[in-house]
Amino acid sequence: MKKILIFSASIGNGHNQAAKAMQESLAGKGYSSMIIDTLEYISPTFHKILLESYTNLLKLSPKTWGKIYHNSERTRFFDMNVFMNKLLANKLKKLINSVEPDAFIATHPFASCMLSVLKGRNDWTKPIYTVITDYTIHPSWINHHINYYFIAHEQLFYLVDIYRKDHQKFKPFGIPIMKKFREPVNAEEVYQKFGLSPERKTLILSGGGLGLGPMEQVLQGLEQIAEPLQILVLTGLNRKLYARVSRSSYRHKVIPLTFIDNFHECLHVADLIVTKSGGLTTAEVLSKQVPMIVYNPLPGQEERNSHFLLNNGCAVHAQVTEQLIYFIEELLHNTTKADYMRQMARLIAKPDAAEQISQFIMTDLAKTEVQQDLPQR
Repeated sequence: MKKILIFSASIGNGHNQAAKAMQESLAGKGYSSMIIDTLEYISPTFHKILLESYTNLLKLSPKTWGKIYHNSERTRFFDMNVFMNKLLANKLKKLINSVEPDAFIATHPFASCMLSVLKGRNDWTKPIYTVITDYTIHPSWINHHINYYFIAHEQLFYLVDIYRKDHQKFKPFGIPIMKKFREPVNAEEVYQKFGLSPERKTLILSGGGLGLGPMEQVLQGLEQIAEPLQILVLTGLNRKLYARVSRSSYRHKVIPLTFIDNFHECLHVADLIVTKSGGLTTAEVLSKQVPMIVYNPLPGQEERNSHFLLNNGCAVHAQVTEQLIYFIEELLHNTTKADYMRQMARLIAKPDAAEQISQFIMTDLAKTEVQQDLPQR
């Protein structure tokens, strides 16, 4: 049985979700795999400091994060390879040597860079596959010794040209999501599970895994809409937000939800979603063809994702709460515009990305084996 190590990093939930989607797809093809939270495995202390710093930066000064992201698109602040060499990656090397995997998959740029460093240092021959989890390609994802990159869409090849990289190494299979997003769902059971009415319009407010964004302000703005709505508020890991929404009273039916594993069911009954446009969330929403309003995206990767969605006609972008409320009312009642957005989502969605990627890896590994078995001249 083939063994594959999947390296992620729990800095943003999407990277782990992509890793789980790959593990699920590979298991269906008879591959054994293990997911490693790279930084947590190497140094729990450093991981905690980095995660807390990143989270606080996003909460307290998202503009600063945006400047860091945009400046590093043009030039890296430091050589990531040197940085990773100083991170005591020998612990990771010991794990890899003990498992002896047939291939590596990275779903976070830190993991991709670290594997690149280790492969160059140790002359490993096993392939490294990097799964890029946004609708853009930040240069931090691009490293030496990577065999193939899996990108979100063909439209991103202009960035491959900007970075002067070989098109053949970039495969536009999409962002991998779990199989349940393309399986049938019983809408009646979902309505009963959440206590929803099929007669009312259903809206999702999503603040991503961290529950960021002014969702309480949005809920207050929705009070001016006369038509009774039912609103699923996804608070993620933000327990304080969950508690405040739970204690509040609204004219609409408001259901706060903590971190959930049935987002696919929420999307199945939703008429509209207000989202920050994280990469994995975007891929999941596109797979269910729900019209999107992008509101309060983080400067950087979420901003880039929103540009992709707007350019393809499957989302609108609200700058302020008043504009957001206007778009919500318009899309709930303008069926022509909402249907157009669903159609455009259907055109660019890649719900079978995990299957496409795992099949490519399977074929590539088989081809490599054949080449290695050929007699040397």
